[in-house]
Amino acid sequence: MMYSVRVRGRLTGIPLHDYIEVVERRPGDAPDETALTCRVADAAALTGVVALLHDLGLTVTEMHALPDVPTS
Repeated sequence: MMYSVRVRGRLTGIPLHDYIEVVERRPGDAPDETALTCRVADAAALTGVVALLHDLGLTVTEMHALPDVPTS
């Protein structure tokens, strides 16, 4: 399952890659936010991602499912 997650602020110095498979980018429409794209196995793993972001002091501002593309 693929998800797009936006968090308030920048992730400078936060090693998300140590915890989850994630791609970070700065959205042009909201320079004070960071957009994340991550793949999770199931709903329990998604809950874990949200908990991790919260534990790191990040505020989730938006989250939605993306069309899943099979990994090779």
